[in-house]
Amino acid sequence: MPIKKQDHGAILRDALTRYHDGFDPALIELPEAAVFPGLIPAQPTTARKARVTGNLLGRPAPRFVKRGRSVRYRLKDVLEWLADGETFTSTTEASRGREGVA
Repeated sequence: MPIKKQDHGAILRDALTRYHDGFDPALIELPEAAVFPGLIPAQPTTARKARVTGNLLGRPAPRFVKRGRSVRYRLKDVLEWLADGETFTSTTEASRGREGVA
């Protein structure tokens, strides 16, 4: 039985609570629908394309785990992907950063 969409928010909240309580994020696995767009600002269709291409939003996609037909993401990998994102102080700086990338 598939999990209802509103339940993904509860799964994400539970995972983050366990993480804040000291549970190892490498052992916390989240379903794709809890990660996209709950933690990573992209649609699930974009995530599926990223698993094929290896790139998500212009950089290497986060690692994932296959459990049968299910795709899951370890909280550790998602948090690392978010933390490794390039940061800017202004939109001008961000534009210059993109121009330097070929």
